[in-house]
Amino acid sequence: MKTGRPKYKVVNVHKGKALDFQFHPFVNNILGIASEDATLSLTQFPMEMESDVNTPTVVMPGHTKKVHLMKFSPSANNIMISASWDKTIKLWDVTSGSSSVELQTVDSVAFSMDWMRDSSLVGATFKDQALRLYDPRTNEIASVIEGCMEGKKTSKIFFFEKFGWVGATGFNKSAKRQVKIWDMKNMEKPIYSNVVDQQSSVLLPYIDIDTNMFYMYGKGDGSVMFNELVNDNRVLYQLGSFRDPEPQKGGAFMPKRGLDTTKCEVARFFKLTKNSVIPVSFVVPRKTGSTIFQSDIYPDTDAGVPALSAEEFMAGGKGVNPTKSMDPSSSGAGPAAVAFEAKKPYGELVTEN
Repeated sequence: MKTGRPKYKVVNVHKGKALDFQFHPFVNNILGIASEDATLSLTQFPMEMESDVNTPTVVMPGHTKKVHLMKFSPSANNIMISASWDKTIKLWDVTSGSSSVELQTVDSVAFSMDWMRDSSLVGATFKDQALRLYDPRTNEIASVIEGCMEGKKTSKIFFFEKFGWVGATGFNKSAKRQVKIWDMKNMEKPIYSNVVDQQSSVLLPYIDIDTNMFYMYGKGDGSVMFNELVNDNRVLYQLGSFRDPEPQKGGAFMPKRGLDTTKCEVARFFKLTKNSVIPVSFVVPRKTGSTIFQSDIYPDTDAGVPALSAEEFMAGGKGVNPTKSMDPSSSGAGPAAVAFEAKKPYGELVTEN
């Protein structure tokens, strides 16, 4: 019998450190990476990794300084945005590694980025304390909130399109953590602003659009706070928090279609610590959950199928992904798998012809 810590296989395709990464939203075995070496990569790896992967499928050069942020479009297949210390935000077609649009930016580095669910807008917060909304295809700034946070530390943007809101977590002048939310119809002042606590770590937001739940966790914290967003004067109801004495170095939430509905599990957070990854389940306590599907806490959720192709998106299309039932008895075999095919960059095609 083998003993000791198992040896894990790794994806190591950059010369510099990986500063951000994300799995492809529609192809499970593709990983996107933003690197200190000023490039991005897309790597398709075997579902059963028997050895390390050292060669990327697609390389995306174009930035001139380290790339610290990347984000796949939630509904347009193979579309990604990236932000770099060269103070630019680029839009990419990851099949060819080509960037067709560079968004208008100011002389400031982006702190965070997010997409609207229909991919019509990209939002970003910046070191100059502004929050900006962009149309990612026309290279135009749709809206700006100057001084979205009073403090100069990192802020993180999030959308809640069901109510037409955009929000951010950050710090006030006293270095206390806070949350602000604006109605995108009138962004002159926030509809919600509240100090959370005096911790020093950055609050990372996560939205469950199906149930209106709003989670926050911080690097260096041991807790995950959960709240409900409501379309009334209160805006946000604080429901509680998961607390653990061991601090997390980071974390991520699992897509909802992987939850265990028989246990009334409504979210699962993977807590990264110094030595392990710990799954944390958020469960609604119901006695009949194991035998009767609880439809009120499990509305239809994202099916993991893109609403748009890259070509449709670039032509001006927008759309929200199709949904699927979370009822195990009616969900069926699920949607057909999305295939990925790398293409030659435009420059290579011109050279060949």
